Amino acid sequence: MLELHGKVALVTGAGPNIGVAIARRLAAAGARVACNDVDAERAEAAAAAIRADGGDAIAVPGDITDPQAVAAFVQRTVDVYGGIDILVNNAAITVPKSLLTISYEEWCRNTDIILNGTFLVSQAVAKQMVAQGRGGAIVNIASTSGHRGRANAIAYCTAKGGILNLTRAMACDLAPYRIRVNSVSPTKTGASVGGLESAGARDTREILLGRLGHPEDQAAAVLFLVSDAAAFITGEDLRVDGGSLATWGTRSQRFEEPSSRTV
Repeated sequence: MLELHGKVALVTGAGPNIGVAIARRLAAAGARVACNDVDAERAEAAAAAIRADGGDAIAVPGDITDPQAVAAFVQRTVDVYGGIDILVNNAAITVPKSLLTISYEEWCRNTDIILNGTFLVSQAVAKQMVAQGRGGAIVNIASTSGHRGRANAIAYCTAKGGILNLTRAMACDLAPYRIRVNSVSPTKTGASVGGLESAGARDTREILLGRLGHPEDQAAAVLFLVSDAAAFITGEDLRVDGGSLATWGTRSQRFEEPSSRTV
């Protein structure tokens, strides 16, 4: 069994779906977990679920796109637990619009949360890890949508593609400090980001294993990457996608001629 006893983990976007599953899995492995979400009630619900399971967790709500909020919840984690050994950047939103329909404000909001938020939290936590001098592990949650284009998801695809290269660049910067940085690329898992589609409404035809991902599938991958079992892995992306990226991935795409070519 992979163990994290004595480790402190910070998980962003710990409220719904994949985030809470990751937080609970790390706690079950022995980590003390700080659960972040922009929604304070969801952050507390995640922490309460861990405590109900016998684990040790606190809620550290805050907006990851606000540098002052990030500094505050990172410091809160350090004040309570004495440091941070593990960071999981999971917080994300999606705007289901195309190049022709998305507004600039929607584009900025989507990329701000996924890319800028991941950068801000990673920078703050990495500085803490360097100061501690004991290494660490960071996992960024990417997506199969970061590996290929998808209709009506231009901001999400772009931002998640950025996460993949942000991960590699972070790994280069932090390797001298024994801080490993990797990413996980889920396929469709549970309800969609933002709850736009229920699990039962999601198309699984592009997934070779024939089902949606479970949040626990992603949580298990994250646990591996932050554990000592992955001590020689950094700058990598672990695809937890049921084989969807092994194909062209277009079986669920529906291409229709536009009603008018005037835009």
